[in-house]
Amino acid sequence: MRTKRSGLGRAFPALMASALAPALLLVLGTGCGQHGPDYRSIADAAQVADGGIRVEASGGEASTMNPILAMDDASLSLCGLVFNGLVRYNPKLVLEGDLARSWDVKDGGRTIVFHLRPGVRWQDGAPFTSADAKFTVERILDPKVASPLKSGFDLVKGLDTPDALTLVVRYKKPFAPALEAWSLGLLPRHLLRGKDVNTDPFNRNPVGTGPYKFKTWVDKQYVEFAANPDYYEGPVHISRILVKFVPEPATQLLELKTGGIDGMTLQPDQYLHESDGEAFGRLARKFRFPGLEEYSYLGFNLDRPPFNDVLVRRALSMAIDRGELIQGVMLGLAKPCSGPYSPLMQAYDPGVLPMPYDLTRAAALLDSDGWRLSADGTRAKDGKPLAFTIITNQGNEPREKSELILQQQYAKLGVKVQVQVIEWSSFLSNYVDKRNFDAVLLGWQLSLDPDQYAIWHSSQTGPGEFNFIDFKDPETDRLLEQGRECFDPAKRIAIYRAFHRRLAELQPVAFLYSPDSLSALSLKFQGLVQTDTGYDWYAPIKWYIPKSIQMEQ
Repeated sequence: MRTKRSGLGRAFPALMASALAPALLLVLGTGCGQHGPDYRSIADAAQVADGGIRVEASGGEASTMNPILAMDDASLSLCGLVFNGLVRYNPKLVLEGDLARSWDVKDGGRTIVFHLRPGVRWQDGAPFTSADAKFTVERILDPKVASPLKSGFDLVKGLDTPDALTLVVRYKKPFAPALEAWSLGLLPRHLLRGKDVNTDPFNRNPVGTGPYKFKTWVDKQYVEFAANPDYYEGPVHISRILVKFVPEPATQLLELKTGGIDGMTLQPDQYLHESDGEAFGRLARKFRFPGLEEYSYLGFNLDRPPFNDVLVRRALSMAIDRGELIQGVMLGLAKPCSGPYSPLMQAYDPGVLPMPYDLTRAAALLDSDGWRLSADGTRAKDGKPLAFTIITNQGNEPREKSELILQQQYAKLGVKVQVQVIEWSSFLSNYVDKRNFDAVLLGWQLSLDPDQYAIWHSSQTGPGEFNFIDFKDPETDRLLEQGRECFDPAKRIAIYRAFHRRLAELQPVAFLYSPDSLSALSLKFQGLVQTDTGYDWYAPIKWYIPKSIQMEQ
């Protein structure tokens, strides 16, 4: 399962294409004039060309470029430029070969034999072999390595490399999400063997097999990449990439309008009100896709009272007016969610409805649990007030607004809430990873496989793992374990629908809404492969910039 914490939204595509030299930063920072260029009619648009630069904005700085350590979307997006997995999804959302040209599933799902592509090389020229894939998984499973991907490989019984282009993976028992797990970026054994992958300088100076090679990382400013001329699918057309760290969405939009950046995630108000008109239309286009794999939630630290009380959690979830959040924050560009699955996914149980907003019932639940209103209008039990702090990350305007709305909504219930916005890297390292919070406003971007073991299983609460709310429930564990072992599609759907119902019953988090995916991209880019779920994640090597536009850069 390829899961990541959605802290900053899709501030730039998961698989991008282009970069920039430091000498050009001053030029790009000032943009191309007050109104920017006009790209609506490009004379040589149909002529595929090599060269050019693509500049993207990231709402936060990556924490690592090691794909087995990356947990956030900023880091994973950069890793996607440099590294490949054995498999990947195609535009029809079906797994296809990446570094593996084919595979065989044997022994009822207990063995997978991968046949690797010949001639693939690491970006330093060393050959890619089955030993690299084996080494990567051995590092993930090493208890000394803080990898969030352990749950995707903890059923691996053995890894054999009969030759340089064959990898045999043996599992302790059938594991339905096994193939998708092999979409992870693979590490070079010859560079990391015998080293501490948690701290090695490789994590900020990576070498992969992907379409782009890492060049420079300047703290708080940008990361630069250059095209890999030896990429196994052929050289990419766009020769350089610059990812600029621009925390404020308003600043990103200003730079997009003046040509300072080429693409960004749009906030709802930007999509509806600030990206129309002649000036914007001659420079960029807007995209809106359903939020198939993403949702926002208010997560409770279940290790801290009173969040270990299911009645309190249900009352707190019931006191949220999700309609007000969707209209006030997302401007209607989202849908309320009842659990971790989109209604477009088969694992979604249509009988589980979003938690209704009912302040009267929420108050009655708290009253029955001993949380009584005091004279000052706040609730307390055994002399302790019902009060807590919600934290979220800087650079995600909808979440910052949501915090304030939740604070106001909870005040109506007699619950005193404080809010705090924290810079992304500090938010992860000092608060989330250390479980140093009462409640956290965050989101998940999930894989297409319904397996949710890494987020909800009780074994996944260790350092660097995804179950940081410390949710532990034997029935949930049982369902997640069954779902991983079941290869029958109908039975597997039934299992995950039961899991959906169980989460709705226990409310370990308050599921809020699934946002639409909103973005903008400069019109100068040609060759995009657009699918029902986006334009930015498949076949980046096909993108190009016409020569006439390159001359302007």
